[in-house]
Amino acid sequence: MNEQNEKLKLTVEEQIQDMADKNIQFELYSKEDAKKFLKYNNYYFKLKSYARNYNMNAQTKKYYNLDFAYLVELSKLDMYIRKIILELSLDVEHYLKVRLMNDLSDNPKEDGYNIVKLFLQYHPNAGADIQSKADKYSFCSDLAEKHLNEYKEPNKLAVWNIAELLSFGNFIELYELYYQMYPSFNYSDYLKSIKFIRNAAAHNNCILSTLRKPNSLKKFSKTKKLANILGKIPEFRELDSRDAMMKNPVIHDFVTLLFIYNDVMKISATKSIRNKKMEEICHLFCDEDGRIKKNKSYFEKKSLYKGSIFVYL
Repeated sequence: MNEQNEKLKLTVEEQIQDMADKNIQFELYSKEDAKKFLKYNNYYFKLKSYARNYNMNAQTKKYYNLDFAYLVELSKLDMYIRKIILELSLDVEHYLKVRLMNDLSDNPKEDGYNIVKLFLQYHPNAGADIQSKADKYSFCSDLAEKHLNEYKEPNKLAVWNIAELLSFGNFIELYELYYQMYPSFNYSDYLKSIKFIRNAAAHNNCILSTLRKPNSLKKFSKTKKLANILGKIPEFRELDSRDAMMKNPVIHDFVTLLFIYNDVMKISATKSIRNKKMEEICHLFCDEDGRIKKNKSYFEKKSLYKGSIFVYL
């Protein structure tokens, strides 16, 4: 099928044929099973995005040694990783709020209302978002409506109120503003990376389709603090591929999330929960009987991009 026809709607049978025309094999996964998978488990546009990790002949547009089973496996691993990202991100967001509230409570220079007033002046979109929550069915619509004035504008909001109403992105902006005004230990340098990968997971974006051709690479920059910290850890310092892998936004941001999760929850009250979760993640990724390595042979083919994280598992 030529490039002009690639954007046409295809039936499931035509999708299978399109893959066969591109030399995607059906040896480990039959065509009949592939049809069922595309009907009930995933859709073609999303599944074929994982093929970006494999080598293709530029002239013939045919893949080398790529089986449909490899794409299915990547889609499943992607699901596991997205769930981890969301779970860790929610915990990180919660405990960042806890620490911010504690710092605010101990700060005699801030009453909790003044900084919100400044925040809404600097970020009017956040105020508009609160208004929209008050005007429509929302889990926090009552709280939002309670804090609108007669002109339907956010009014008399304190940090402890607004923290429940803000999106994660807006909360990061409030968090950064607070620690700019009242400098002390904080995680501001890492939060954009966490926001990036959290949003990707929350919107069910294909995390593992960007291992070879990362999205937004031109807009990406590594976190210097994290690079310095990792350079001091023996396991990372001795990893020959560390620098190359950390240039990939997805790998960089996932490592950032793991690092911040591990650090935020190191206090005694949450340490046992953190340790249990990190053990589960280590098992998933590192153990031979963990889910990531279940079909490791799929990713040891010469056709797989050598910069892929799976080459090093």
